[in-house]
Amino acid sequence: MNIKYKAVYSVISLILASGSSMTQANSSEQEVDKQIEVVSIFGQRNQLETATGSATVLDQETLEQFEFDDIHRVLQSVPGVYVREEDGFGLRPNIGLRGATTERSSKVAIMEDGVLIAPAPYAAPAAYYFPLISRMSQVEVFKGPSAILYGPNTVGGAINMVSRPIPNQYMAGQSGGIDISAGEFGYEKLHGYYSLGLGETSFLIEGAHIASDGFKEFVNNQDTGFEKNEVLFKASYVPTNSQFEQFLTFKAGLSNEESNETYLGLTDQDFETRPYYRYAASQNDLMDWEHYQFQLSHFIEFNDETTLYTQLYHREFDRDWDRLSGFVSSRTMQTILTLPERGLNTAFMQVLDGSRNSLSASENLVFSNNDRRYVSQGFETKLSTQQTFWYMDITLDTGLRIHRDEVERNHRAEFLAMTDGTLEKTDVTDEQVTLNKDVAKAIATYVNTKLEYGYWTASAGLRMEFIEGEHNDLMTMEIKENRDTVLLPGLGLFYKLNADSGLLFGVNKGFVPNSPGQDDGVDPEESWNYELGYRYSSSETQGEVIGFFNDYRNLKGSCTLSSGYCQTLDQEFNGGEVDIFGLEASVSQSIELSSTMLLPVKLAYTHTQSEFQTEFDSSFSQWGLVKVGDELPYLPEHQLSLEVGLNGEKWRVNTLLKFVSAMKEAAGDDTELSGFETDELVQLDLSASYQLNQNIKLYGKVDNVTDELIIVSRRPFGARPNKPRQVSVGVKYEF
Repeated sequence: MNIKYKAVYSVISLILASGSSMTQANSSEQEVDKQIEVVSIFGQRNQLETATGSATVLDQETLEQFEFDDIHRVLQSVPGVYVREEDGFGLRPNIGLRGATTERSSKVAIMEDGVLIAPAPYAAPAAYYFPLISRMSQVEVFKGPSAILYGPNTVGGAINMVSRPIPNQYMAGQSGGIDISAGEFGYEKLHGYYSLGLGETSFLIEGAHIASDGFKEFVNNQDTGFEKNEVLFKASYVPTNSQFEQFLTFKAGLSNEESNETYLGLTDQDFETRPYYRYAASQNDLMDWEHYQFQLSHFIEFNDETTLYTQLYHREFDRDWDRLSGFVSSRTMQTILTLPERGLNTAFMQVLDGSRNSLSASENLVFSNNDRRYVSQGFETKLSTQQTFWYMDITLDTGLRIHRDEVERNHRAEFLAMTDGTLEKTDVTDEQVTLNKDVAKAIATYVNTKLEYGYWTASAGLRMEFIEGEHNDLMTMEIKENRDTVLLPGLGLFYKLNADSGLLFGVNKGFVPNSPGQDDGVDPEESWNYELGYRYSSSETQGEVIGFFNDYRNLKGSCTLSSGYCQTLDQEFNGGEVDIFGLEASVSQSIELSSTMLLPVKLAYTHTQSEFQTEFDSSFSQWGLVKVGDELPYLPEHQLSLEVGLNGEKWRVNTLLKFVSAMKEAAGDDTELSGFETDELVQLDLSASYQLNQNIKLYGKVDNVTDELIIVSRRPFGARPNKPRQVSVGVKYEF
């Protein structure tokens, strides 16, 4: 572990050890609730029940049930969410909502405390950075017309993660906790936090470390794991003598990751005999990144009806992604891995495996040193007012975002030869592959009105995005500029049938902007999204059944190496008209078995179908030669999640069963993966905890209890496995 992180964790541990339990003031709890409500999509349960769009909120208790570190596993119980596994740990999440492409989560508005967290949300939104889910207190998933409040991507919806709030303790109180866990594959977690209240000012410091040796194997037992660290500092000022209720919050964070991950998978034949093996050609692959964030927020309540919330934010993300790209030969990696016994592919496979040396220049390997630097910064504010007019409760939200982000790419190719199972540098000079800078500037504003009258709740809104992009190729000195202005309306209705149930309807326009530097013939992604459903909510039972239909006027694909072979990196493609439709259903209930024992049950199901409405031939590797009626890749027809628990006074046991049907690897014909599918997944997770006393809790969990083994994807290059069974135990101490 890095020395600076060791020091931070040592300080946290010493502070926690010296702390004592303090009684929280009521005003402190109310202030914490206010802070959570401000940064949440949904601040109160009543808002969720009458929301004019489908929504799921995973609170802290839910997040702690299975102690997942992988955002993929956290979201698996949410209907309408799709993931494509890649590394087994969720280091590079691929998340989609209602059919929006999962590739690097680039078409979902993903936020932390209401601020977009993609490295460059407009210029390069691929989620190579993702925060540790272990330090979040709440995860919110929203699909429907309210997506227009967040943008710029509104085709699927929004995911907001709420970080730990700062307790505002007027009695100079303190609180904290530490979580230590260890398990198979060298897994380790150390997570601690400490908060201190000094009258009007409160502070929070939090540190987290998660690492693993990895579950894949080299012949020489080389490490295939990862290490992630985060340190977060928050300070809050709540004046007691102010004319208005208000608070000021400052947040600063530093995080880093080193992961010995690779884009290189296996042939199907090798997967059958040694599914967790890694070829020798990937021995030098390494992702190394650092992320910095600074955020200043101000909330003021002018009166009972009007509030203003303003945020300034600045994020920097530096990543070095050094990995195998392919051979000097023009033969693609996917072709070699898909047909390993055909012709010269046999010799290339032997080089990949290290059983044969490179005997010619075409058999030498291309190693990519992909360095990128991202900056995302801006200002956003939201004014909210509530009025009563003619027996109608009216809420008016208006917002403004002024944003700038950029990405600098410096990609170099290094040429290596396989020699006795080791990669050695050849005498060929390194080659500059990419040297460019993309900048995006955006002004976004929205207005949204919510009316409540009798049994009716209605919301209507309009979002406007004005986006300017500039692509500067520093190798050719060519500059491309593009501009786009779009209006995105949305409408939602909720009709209360009785005190416990109601009907909802929503429609909104979906949009994903073009990245800087795209050709004039590439259109932005646009869709019209519809939903119609029924919601039931009582003190014991909550449930939803919602049908959705997304009518894409133009679907867009983006050429990234994580999506497979592509000729021009970051080139975007038109996919024409596509229909995506399906059904989402969820129900949860707690059955009281006795005065001290509960049986909570949660069920979530998603049925999805998709059809291309136009015929075309694309060089995008996930599409190929598409005919009318072809299905989208990586969109399962059926998904099911079933959670069953048993809760006593001091103990809990939870099981989670997940089913995902097979998914196509390519939509059409004439691509390397045409006709291939991922395997069907049936996965069982188990967790248990025991509250030893007021401060100490013991817990244990087993991920993938049955040790289910499947091919989750053949992208980027070759078959990739899910994470095998992993057992871990931990202890939490809080005061």
